[in-house]
Amino acid sequence: MNLLEARVLWSYAHELESKTGINNIAAQFTGVPPIHSHTGVLVLTRKGLTVQGDDQDVDLKISLGDIEEVYVGFDENYQRNFVKNLGLLCQPLRILTNDGISKKTIYLILDYNYFGCARNLTLFNMLQEMLA
Repeated sequence: MNLLEARVLWSYAHELESKTGINNIAAQFTGVPPIHSHTGVLVLTRKGLTVQGDDQDVDLKISLGDIEEVYVGFDENYQRNFVKNLGLLCQPLRILTNDGISKKTIYLILDYNYFGCARNLTLFNMLQEMLA
């Protein structure tokens, strides 16, 4: 059973390192989505979350047991200038994972529209409850 389904823009932390000043400036204009590397559809179930990538894009699967931390906000990797209005209406959801082999940091923007991120806090609250 799907607990949540949403369109998602997402990136790994290491992918954000290659974003340039031009990307940051472009993100401030109307019609330009927040900086991201991948797009798809996110589905949350009781076992974890999956992202089915659009077309030839990357798929992502995160088991609930692999999640070490969830956080909404900016940091040194995903900065305020990556989002229109310097993040006033939209902040990324950061998920830190550890599958026993490697640690990864993933940044998600759910159901982005021109007024902000419609579902980031919803997913954050659901994951907090499931991880408690």
